[in-house]
Amino acid sequence: MHTSIILQEALNYFFYDDKLELSIVLLAIAVERLMKQHLFETDEILVLDKNNSVEHLARFRRLHSKISKESYRQKIEALKEKRENFKTITFDELIKRYDAFFDLPDDRIKALRRLGNLRNNVVHFHDYYLNVTDESLFILTEIIPFIREIIAEVKDSHKFEDILSEEIIEKLQERESELTALQADELKQKIESKKQEYNELHPDEIEVRKQNRIRDTHEDREIFKEQLNCPACDNNSFHILKLFDEEQEEPTFYYKGICLICELELTEDELKTMNLLEVQ
Repeated sequence: MHTSIILQEALNYFFYDDKLELSIVLLAIAVERLMKQHLFETDEILVLDKNNSVEHLARFRRLHSKISKESYRQKIEALKEKRENFKTITFDELIKRYDAFFDLPDDRIKALRRLGNLRNNVVHFHDYYLNVTDESLFILTEIIPFIREIIAEVKDSHKFEDILSEEIIEKLQERESELTALQADELKQKIESKKQEYNELHPDEIEVRKQNRIRDTHEDREIFKEQLNCPACDNNSFHILKLFDEEQEEPTFYYKGICLICELELTEDELKTMNLLEVQ
C-alpha cells in the first residue's frame, strides 16, 4: 500500500471529532513512512537498525562496498531482498537519524515526539484523555506542514498531488480557523471560571496565598518566567515553568503556566495562544 493511500484515509477521518484517534494513528504511520522513505532514498542503509548509530551505519556502508568475496556479497544481497531479516529503526531513533541528516528544528523534533506519544496512547491504552480541539490544531499547524515538506523531497511526490489538492488545503485552513476560534472560546471560559472563583475567596485566604513563592517549590532551572500578571486574578503571581517529562522513552520538556493565588493552570498550547510563551 502506498503512503498516499494511508494519508488520504487519515485526512478523511480528521474532519470527524469521533474519529480523530484513527486519523492520529494513520498520520503517525504516514509520517514515519515518509521520513523513512526520504532516508532510504538518501541511502537505503539508513532505515536499518544497526546498534542505533548513524556513525556505525556509515562505516558499515563503506565496508560493505569493499567486500571482495563474491559468495558473501551475494549472501548479503539475498538477505537484503528478503527484508524480514532486517529490523528497521524505531520511531524515536528515526527522529534522531532524520535530524542527523536533515537538521530538524527543535520544535519539529518536539512535535514529532508528541505525535508518537499520541499514537501510542491510542494504540496501547484503553483509557486516555484527548483534547480534540488542541490536538486537531496541533495536527494542522505542526504535522500537516511537515508532511507537505517531506512530500516535496521524495521521488514519487506526484502521487500525493490529489491527496493534498488546493481544495483539501482550503478545507484544512477552514477547519483551522474554526478550531482556533473554538480554542479561544474555551480558554476564555476557563479564565473566567477561575476569575469568578478568585472573587469568591475570603480576603484572608487571598493574603495567605500571596505569601506563596514559586522558588519554594521549583528549582531555578525549572522557572522560565516569573511574577507575570495573571490573566484571571490580575495579581503578579503567574509563572511559566519548563518541566521535563521523564516518563517518556526520550525525556523531553514541556511548558506549564500556574498562578499561585487563583490557581489558574495553562497548558503549553494555551500559553502560545495567549502569546505568553516566546522561546528564543
